[in-house]
Amino acid sequence: MTGRDEVGAGLRSLPGNSPVARLLRVYSEVRELLGGRLPGRDDMGPERLRDMLGWVFVAEWVPPASIVVRLSGTHIDYVLGTNVTGLDFFDLYSDEARLMYSRFYRDIVGRPCAGYTRRDVIVGGRETFDYHSVYLPLDGPPDRVPIIGAVAVSGFQRLSAAVDAGARPDFRTLSRIGLIDLGSGVPEDGLEAVDAVAVCRELDGSGPPRLDDDALMARSFANRPQHRASLR
Repeated sequence: MTGRDEVGAGLRSLPGNSPVARLLRVYSEVRELLGGRLPGRDDMGPERLRDMLGWVFVAEWVPPASIVVRLSGTHIDYVLGTNVTGLDFFDLYSDEARLMYSRFYRDIVGRPCAGYTRRDVIVGGRETFDYHSVYLPLDGPPDRVPIIGAVAVSGFQRLSAAVDAGARPDFRTLSRIGLIDLGSGVPEDGLEAVDAVAVCRELDGSGPPRLDDDALMARSFANRPQHRASLR
């Protein structure tokens, strides 16, 4: 068994029921079926993602500084209180952050490897979510690379005072960013190498957060996540 096979087998047996764990497992399973090549968008169709679709997003990386959300799951939009489809996240970042994220996505598609971020996302100026994201490269042209990802939320807090109330979600507070080995390693001089098993165990251990009454009342009941790895 090669090193890539061992890493792939490890990802296919990742613990936990979070959307992050489930997407990493499915992606690795599909890649094995494809003989190790990167899946295309059609290979990661809804039939494979049906149990997590609300937490899945598809984006497009255009080097050196553009990542546009092309499709955002309904549960993601529920958490954020808005639809982020069409948003270029580089419009939200400082010049310094743009350089870091440019390197991040360059490493994801160039190695290839997976990306992982953990942020305190402020929603509506009054709520903070502990927001985890995983990013996986799909087969595509080098100047317009599709990315598939998933979101898991492990914490919620009501802010004591409004912070720019009514503004679009604020993703600027980053607590962790790193890369996950998909079988080809991660750049030694790059960002932190993230242990996917540890992340998935932490997410499963924390369980879904509970929103307060104000947060629930401000959101549509129709799109409210109901399953194990969801907000309640």
